[in-house]
Amino acid sequence: MFTPSRRHFALGLMAATMTAGTGLAILPKDRLAVVGGGPAGAHAALALRAAHPKATVLLLERDPTRLGRGLDAAPARFDRPGAGVSLDTLRRAGVEVVLDDVTQIDWTAARLALFSGRRLAFDRLFVAPGTAPRPESIAGLDAMARHASPAAWGTPHEARRLTAQLAALRDNGHVVLRLPPRGQSHPQAALDRALTLARLLAIRRTAARLTVLDESTDNRLATIFAQQAADQRLAGQTAWLTAQDGALVRAVDVRRGWIETDAGRLTADVVNFIPPLQAGAIARSADLTDASGWCPCTATGHSTHCTEAVILGDARKGAVRTLAAALESARV
Repeated sequence: MFTPSRRHFALGLMAATMTAGTGLAILPKDRLAVVGGGPAGAHAALALRAAHPKATVLLLERDPTRLGRGLDAAPARFDRPGAGVSLDTLRRAGVEVVLDDVTQIDWTAARLALFSGRRLAFDRLFVAPGTAPRPESIAGLDAMARHASPAAWGTPHEARRLTAQLAALRDNGHVVLRLPPRGQSHPQAALDRALTLARLLAIRRTAARLTVLDESTDNRLATIFAQQAADQRLAGQTAWLTAQDGALVRAVDVRRGWIETDAGRLTADVVNFIPPLQAGAIARSADLTDASGWCPCTATGHSTHCTEAVILGDARKGAVRTLAAALESARV
């Protein structure tokens, strides 16, 4: 294992040739570590391997099920997108895949601490931490309420729970989908979720209703949803409320089955409660985020908090949180 000293690291930076467009100096013996095996991380690992065949490229991902699934998740599973790159493809390309969770980044020693107890050295670090729920101050939204109203936003056990709740929905039941403001979630994924729920009700519970509480201040998603729902003949018992319509959630009571909004109280049989998001845990623990919860970085993705790191994907501050934008960050 190549373990550089800080002096060796600095001398290498001075002696190396700069990689076009990135500002990164890559040495033949460098260890390029990519943390996060989602779409951005997996595609970045392949791009780095192709651009620097003599360097060692490591991809660290804690969830092996992401590697091997396509970019489009099966809608009924409410799952997050796969990496779009299989484990075999990565390994055939020469990417060393480490199935482990990065718990800490030691910038001084240039090492990654893993959940398994191992420590791995790196020379260049690319971080694709993804997103995680952001805490909210909503009356009644405690651990019990979150369990009863699963987000199913990339968490397998929540996806199974939401699927079971929808399967048990009464014929004329009411499903509520809560979406946080734009910029705190993935707009395309939010639209897909609304269409998926409408599609499930149209097939299985034709007398049931769907209400979307979209806390954004514009009606862009509502307009697109209406068009696509009409094309798919899903525009039946569906109401879409934005913040201007009173969609903001003020309180919840899962025991009584109601949600208090600016538009009044709603009763619901199934609640799919999507929280606002922030950068993943490793980005926060590594001091790559600011008060917004996202990772501030330059146009080329270099962290402004730690210039030794490049941020990929949705965790970047101000990023357009779509799959296409995540993949573009990997290409850049």
